Amino acid sequence: MQRLQPKRWLSGDEVRKSLGNLIYDGVFSQAMAVLAGGPILAAYALALGADNSYIGLIAALSFFAEFVQLPAIYLVERLKKRKYIVIAFSFASRLFIALIAALPLLPVNTLNALLLFLAAHYLLAKVSNTAWNSWMRDLVPIEIRGMFYARRMRLSLALSATLAIAAGFFLDRLGTVEAYSFVFLLAFLLGVLSTFFVSRIEEPQMYSSRFSFRVILEPFAERNFRNLVYFVALWSLASNMVLPFLAVYMFKVLNLSVAIVMILNVVSQLTSIYFLRFLGEISDAYGNKPLLAIAGSVFSLSIFLWTFSTMPGTHALTLPLIFILHIFLGFAVASINLCSANIAAKLSPPERSTSYLATLALVTALFSGLGALISGRMLDFFVERRLSLVIQWFEPEREVDIEVMDFTGYDFHFLIAFFITLFALHRLAFVREAGEAPTRVVRNELMSMVRRDLRGIATVGGVHLLSPRIIYAPILSYTQKIRRRRKYYGG
Repeated sequence: MQRLQPKRWLSGDEVRKSLGNLIYDGVFSQAMAVLAGGPILAAYALALGADNSYIGLIAALSFFAEFVQLPAIYLVERLKKRKYIVIAFSFASRLFIALIAALPLLPVNTLNALLLFLAAHYLLAKVSNTAWNSWMRDLVPIEIRGMFYARRMRLSLALSATLAIAAGFFLDRLGTVEAYSFVFLLAFLLGVLSTFFVSRIEEPQMYSSRFSFRVILEPFAERNFRNLVYFVALWSLASNMVLPFLAVYMFKVLNLSVAIVMILNVVSQLTSIYFLRFLGEISDAYGNKPLLAIAGSVFSLSIFLWTFSTMPGTHALTLPLIFILHIFLGFAVASINLCSANIAAKLSPPERSTSYLATLALVTALFSGLGALISGRMLDFFVERRLSLVIQWFEPEREVDIEVMDFTGYDFHFLIAFFITLFALHRLAFVREAGEAPTRVVRNELMSMVRRDLRGIATVGGVHLLSPRIIYAPILSYTQKIRRRRKYYGG
């Protein structure tokens, strides 16, 4: 119990060891989250007989669980023992992952039990996260915070991406509910390892602070921040109408294997990591709003293009298209998450930033949960509906049908989300940020950075492999030879 007590002062060696253990915690906790969530959780629910409404419900649970942070703040402020709270609640939440793994062996209704276990898991984890965020803010030195978390994220992605792809091939090969149980059991064990390393991280003594639940409504009185809240609410609604269901769409409509879906998910994550290297630099130099506008437009276009992945069935370009769309989504999601947090902090008064950011977090959670719930119900309604536009040409000998438009089930879902994102971008235009640059300037800067990296990758021995000269140089050489030969022979 002595190791769980906060310390008034931490030595440099204690901070260094704690940061090392924090790296290990990040690696194992991220691997646990990948194996017990995302596409694997959706595939497990489908294997147990879930429909779209059920998938929407379990996706909404994690967002609605955010509201437990309100009483959790009071608990943290009252006890002032964040390490104890994190270990106790995180370990308790991970026990429910073990229960999810044991579902095929339990004499219960599996779908009802899965819903109950996930709700308990998310609620307990959110209490832990409330204490964790405060603890890490005091532990990690501010001068190395960005670099440290970037390194932690890269190492976490390396293991989680490897395990995700391996789990996908494993599940495809066995194809049984018991195989999913094994993957969830592995996730639980990785969670236990994460908790072990958390227990070896030192906790500095917590400073006293005040937080009143009444200040949650304060930000709505300020017009500029209220416009930001409108944008975030609409965006959270639209994005979570789509993102939780992409894996379901790829499983049920495109008939992709778990391994392919996990590979595409990793591609999206790698794209996010790549762009995060310079998104912070761009947002600091040119503002967050223009980058939000660019990323939002890319996201909207990506959602619209998902309707072309079937016409009305899969086609030769389906897999290349969704591969490209995962790259677009990786950039868009990383940019929006980063810039939304940055612009919220920038527009919040320093003396009241806690209430402003807490309000925005609750609005995000509420509309994200509503988006997932509404989408699940909407998909069940549209799954048996179809809208077609066909041009018919009649001749005496034959009749030609040209299909101009064909929307079914998920296509309606993508289109509705697409129009909501357009309205959200309209609301973003009313937000004012000090120092924001024109969107075209940020777009040009972003493209120049990508081109610079591509030139570096494509340069071998001083030759640019992506240069147009690589394509026409052999043709030019060949034509020169022909000319020399003709000249020699007098042709």
